[in-house]
Amino acid sequence: MPVAPHRADRCLADLQALLLHRQLRLHWHDENDKRRTQLIEAVAEWRPNGIVVVGASMNPTRQERARRKCMQCLLWELCDHHVVDVVFERRDRELDQRDHELAVALKGRHSIPPRLQLSWCDPRSEPLLWLPDIIAGAKSLAERGDGRFWSQLEVSMLVRDVEVA
Repeated sequence: MPVAPHRADRCLADLQALLLHRQLRLHWHDENDKRRTQLIEAVAEWRPNGIVVVGASMNPTRQERARRKCMQCLLWELCDHHVVDVVFERRDRELDQRDHELAVALKGRHSIPPRLQLSWCDPRSEPLLWLPDIIAGAKSLAERGDGRFWSQLEVSMLVRDVEVA
């Protein structure tokens, strides 16, 4: 979910204001429906525009393969929209290394430009990572038939379906 540099400070402050007492970060999976409604309403007010890549027909045993295919599509789309800095949520050293190796391979094949800068951060230290988590969570629920959260965001999102089976 791209955040323009001139909007980052406001977005950051608004996200941090949504934290509950003693909550270290926002994470869609941890929230109940009431909080999810609050989060979606706040995000919808910003009228975000972004790119959501959905892995279709994903085999749960091949999740990393699906991630690589989705990541490749996402990076291509971001480059096409003139994004130059991409921050991924840190997972663990080995998995982040796989992501990095994919990016190097994509740059080597000229599938993404060499100017594209990628980094990995912990969501507790980079609250802007909460925004794509919220959006992806709403889209994921919509994919499973519960579109009440996604319906508030979908008009401004570019969705790309990637066959990952």
